[in-house]
Amino acid sequence: GGGNPSRVTKASSGRGPRAGLTFSKGGVAITGSGRKKRKNYPVSWGCATDKMKMKKRVLCVYDGPRRLWKDDMMLNQEFEVRMKLPDGKSYVTDLDVQTLKKAEALHGATEEERGPWIPDNINNDIEEFGLL
Repeated sequence: GGGNPSRVTKASSGRGPRAGLTFSKGGVAITGSGRKKRKNYPVSWGCATDKMKMKKRVLCVYDGPRRLWKDDMMLNQEFEVRMKLPDGKSYVTDLDVQTLKKAEALHGATEEERGPWIPDNINNDIEEFGLL
């Protein structure tokens, strides 16, 4: 033996010591680069990005296996209102806020407001149509 076991040596790869760790040179950034707009959508979507003017939110609210609500909300980007978050970079839209308000209202509804739940019995439907 005869060496110092706590001595740290650099890797000889030339990329810097311990590349890939947060505080090392060339490591992972501590803060994200922010949200990037996607420029290349699949051709199968059938619409160029510069023509996409609507934002869509689909809200599905569940209470266990019971779906209470499904709602599609769309808003033209021209009328979008953005509210900055405390970090100064991120934002939420008014459409996002309305979506969350609807979800909270549905979860806060009483049993009477929700109405009776009649579970779908998919097995009976499959047997009825001879799909089994």
